Amino acid sequence: MSPNTDTSGTTRRSFLRGTAASAGAAAAAGASMSTASAQSEPDYGDWFSGVSNFDGTYDFTGKSEVKVTVGAKGNGGAFAFSPAAIRVDPGTKVVWEWTGKGGSHNVVDNGGSFESDMISTAGETYSRTFDSEGTFKYYCQPHKMMGMKGAVVVGGSGGKDPSELSSSSSGGSGSGSGSSGGSGSGSSSDSSGGNPDAKDAEFFSGATIVTSVVMSFLSPLVFAALLFLKRPDDGREE
Repeated sequence: MSPNTDTSGTTRRSFLRGTAASAGAAAAAGASMSTASAQSEPDYGDWFSGVSNFDGTYDFTGKSEVKVTVGAKGNGGAFAFSPAAIRVDPGTKVVWEWTGKGGSHNVVDNGGSFESDMISTAGETYSRTFDSEGTFKYYCQPHKMMGMKGAVVVGGSGGKDPSELSSSSSGGSGSGSGSSGGSGSGSSSDSSGGNPDAKDAEFFSGATIVTSVVMSFLSPLVFAALLFLKRPDDGREE
């Protein structure tokens, strides 16, 4: 090697080129991950604005049939579809099942390709098989302004795990009747002896009855005694 040759500049340039290449690869990987993340959640625009039970798109790809609850808890009552948004494969059958709560509901495609009857009976269903890819937004006509809206995304991949769905969002009658029955029997047992305040009330009520009976018996005697004490002396002098 020539004594006049300076290798420090070459070394620095090699280091800078390697660093730049690593940074570029990291940026590309980040962009790829960002794109994949963006693809997992469709762009619904403002469709779900004000829909209280919308918390993302649930991925049901790989299933041949998916159920959506109509009249689930949400939007100030039983005015929701649950899940509000789902992703399915082409050829999947989507079945909407009514809870019987919130009055009459229907399922109306925002693009006009399908529409169910108005239904209010629990257990009734309406189904449609989605063969072509796309995003199908739908709503309940009487309660659209309240936020009763949904969407079916056909094709693609990505979304939330259906196991994350809350059981309370379905608006099922089981939990409601259970709590109602429990509270009814509980209050009945409390009134018979489980509640100290109830015991006190019973005691004072009984005491009041006894006092009333005694006073009704003594009142004539007391009245007679008062008359005797106030009787005039008939003008007699001692």
